[in-house]
Amino acid sequence: MKYTISDTQIEFHGPDDQVAAVYVLDDPYKPHFRELYTPAGLSATMVSPVDHRHHKGLMYALKTTDVNFWEEDPGTGHCGVQDIQSTTEIEGGFQQDIHWREEMGGNHTYRETRTITCRAIENAFEWTWRTQRRALRDHELDVSFWLLELEDGRKVNYHGLGIRLPWAWCWGGKNYGTVECEGKPVSYKEASGTRASSVGFSSKVDGHWAPPTASVTIQQEQDFGWFAFREIFPYLSVGPTILGGFSVSEGETFDETYRILIADRPAG
Repeated sequence: MKYTISDTQIEFHGPDDQVAAVYVLDDPYKPHFRELYTPAGLSATMVSPVDHRHHKGLMYALKTTDVNFWEEDPGTGHCGVQDIQSTTEIEGGFQQDIHWREEMGGNHTYRETRTITCRAIENAFEWTWRTQRRALRDHELDVSFWLLELEDGRKVNYHGLGIRLPWAWCWGGKNYGTVECEGKPVSYKEASGTRASSVGFSSKVDGHWAPPTASVTIQQEQDFGWFAFREIFPYLSVGPTILGGFSVSEGETFDETYRILIADRPAG
């Protein structure tokens, strides 16, 4: 993989010099992948759609009881930002030092080392996203008011590593918006709330006479819960607070690794 770093973004190119991804550096709230493409050039992300402006492609964010790093509500005194301190080139990708704080300078919450790399494999780009965070204060990790209620009454949160998928991926037509849990097609509610090793989405992609299929599969090395949604909009996320909030002590550390496969599916 080849990539170039500017003041505003990192652009990755695949082995055939096609654009594989664009990672945004100058967003005021959180760095994120604005664009992720399959090797054939099919798009798998959407950024700031009209229904949720804070949904930004592939991103990582959490919420505490006093600072919200997920939803973006500037000027309120509880709007979180992930302030990039440095971005360094490494083999296959980059590493960042990120300071999580309230936008006006208070409530310093985490210091993060974020490492992102990519490699081309058969019919896919495989991304590795590692976040190593150290808590700078005692705090409570919280869940959103907007929770997905499952058939058994449990409520599932969506903060963590999340990806907003293109609109068509939630359309009810045949072969659009298929949710998969460990490689098997399921309903989005069946995938949500599990602690599966992987969950994904696949969909036909418009703009072609014979629509090709693209897929996004996230694999986790942890034992976290999953959130999947396709009823109103298509979304997929995994993280430490999917199944509930908890207390964090100053100095506590977190080390999480995820792999994201952006793939072309064979026809048929």
